[in-house]
Amino acid sequence: MRWSLLYFEPITKLPNWLVILLFGAPFFGGMALYIYKTRHARSWRKGIFPPGLKPTEDNYLEAYLALGAKLILLDYRESKGKIQFINHYFNRYFTSANYNFGDSLLFSLKYPIQTKTITNWMKMHLKDEGARSQIIYFLTGLALIKGKMNSHELTFLKQINEDLELSPENLTKIIAIYAAYEKHQKESAKKSLVRETLVYAYDILGVSKNATSEEIKKAYRKLVKLHHPDHFATGTESQQKMAAEKFVEIQHAYESLTN
Repeated sequence: MRWSLLYFEPITKLPNWLVILLFGAPFFGGMALYIYKTRHARSWRKGIFPPGLKPTEDNYLEAYLALGAKLILLDYRESKGKIQFINHYFNRYFTSANYNFGDSLLFSLKYPIQTKTITNWMKMHLKDEGARSQIIYFLTGLALIKGKMNSHELTFLKQINEDLELSPENLTKIIAIYAAYEKHQKESAKKSLVRETLVYAYDILGVSKNATSEEIKKAYRKLVKLHHPDHFATGTESQQKMAAEKFVEIQHAYESLTN
């Protein structure tokens, strides 16, 4: 049996269309792949949160970070404390996220996001009010890092709260909770622990100190329904953790007032 060597035609003898196909396909294929891989970065540089991003832990973190960076830019003098707050917050709630905090924050500061592109994305994936409220808790805590916020920060929070289709009372209540916590911390040396806990509990449930047991129970049931962990069973790990902590806080407040 005789074997013949493979024989290739010189390139000059090949048809033009075949030469273009052989050498052009890898080039244009590589270009198309590069354009596809960098499409989100191009959107980011235009201040647009890519609407096609999946609701993963990493993408939620990037959304939080982009809004946090936008708030930092409203009062850059307090940036150091706010950056520490964000880093601590992410280490606490986004333990499974895979990201470079420094690079992501610098990118978000350099290319400020158009906030509605994030709130629209969040509304698409977060149907529950409690889940959308989590971003307001985060931003309010960031704005109140020094115990107070300026008018620009308050306007920003109101806009995000509105864009997420949350009631104005939602933001008012969250600010009150942070204010009560701050007061609770400052007056800890002056009041008994029991008294402090009761004052904080009223603020957490959003009721007055003269509220009846029925009013307390009604406020408690409403908050439990909003923040119950069952609503976040299909959410990300960070959403579940935040909801669980808020749920426990509500339970403790209710028990303090009813006991």
